Amino acid sequence: MRDPVPATKTLPLLLACLLWLAVAPCQAQERKTDVITLYNGDKVTGEIKSMEGGILELSTDAIGTIGIEWPEIAHLQSDYHYELRLSDGQRLYGSIQRDSRAGQLVLTDIYGRHPIDLLQVVEVRPIEDSFVDRLNIYFSATVAYTKATSVGQVSFNTNINYEDKTSSNTLSARTDLSRTDDNDSKSTTVNLSRNTWSTDRGSVYRALFASYETNDELALTRRVGVGAGVGRYFIDTHRSTLTGTAGLQVIDEDSEGEKTTQDVELILNTHFATWRFSSPELDIDFDFTLYPSVTDEGRVRSSSNVRLRWELLNDLYWDVTAWANTDNQSATGSDTDYAITTGIGWNN
Repeated sequence: MRDPVPATKTLPLLLACLLWLAVAPCQAQERKTDVITLYNGDKVTGEIKSMEGGILELSTDAIGTIGIEWPEIAHLQSDYHYELRLSDGQRLYGSIQRDSRAGQLVLTDIYGRHPIDLLQVVEVRPIEDSFVDRLNIYFSATVAYTKATSVGQVSFNTNINYEDKTSSNTLSARTDLSRTDDNDSKSTTVNLSRNTWSTDRGSVYRALFASYETNDELALTRRVGVGAGVGRYFIDTHRSTLTGTAGLQVIDEDSEGEKTTQDVELILNTHFATWRFSSPELDIDFDFTLYPSVTDEGRVRSSSNVRLRWELLNDLYWDVTAWANTDNQSATGSDTDYAITTGIGWNN
């Protein structure tokens, strides 16, 4: 049988445990000491989670996580370290101190203090952000049925984005199913892209992309594409972004009644996104790509997608999506397919 541990040894251990239990909750709460001052004079204390798309997310003890419109903020102050991305593509790192002038902050790093206009800042992230914190997921679904015409429609849309200081990675997918008394049709598109830059994304970035597509209306059984190119941000502010990308891709496609073919295409893409902060909040996202063929003379394809979404509740949106695909040399002779859907969307 073991000898009992002397009380002189157990007492300090118990006191240390009790002290840790008492201090640990305080340490967990200490992080929520960031101070946000609005132009109307209100002050909110909490933990800055991020700022993206013109909305600052602040975690508070009293009312949970709230969103504050970036242009409404006069001052910020935090002793913790953040990564700031400016409208010219620069990325800066340091703690955020209050500036005496409204609409400015002071970034403090090892080189000193740097005053920055708040409207120059397009993104704020805590430096200790994990992979999950940088992941942005959007999903929407639509189900519709018209009894008079016996037409049923189901649509699913998703967009997953991950961005760090040297790259932006996006996976987008869309599936539309339509059923009538006469026939069924299906259209599926999956796009994967990766944009990388050396120092800041305000300069030219390198682009890699891959895609998969099927479309019953255009008699397309399968199309797979892989390519590369270059692009740049022409607008990159807290209210909107505009990018342009140009490159080449190789496609392998199989159409009904046709042999499997390979083709080389140019890719000319533009993407525009903007946000309106006034109630109801509105996001608009537009993407257009033109595919002139290099090896199949005279052939031109295009794809376009526009999405409008209004926030109903926190992270819950009313979604309206319209898309169109064209091919002037499709196997069916019908060169256009399009759809307009509306439904509920969720953003993490």
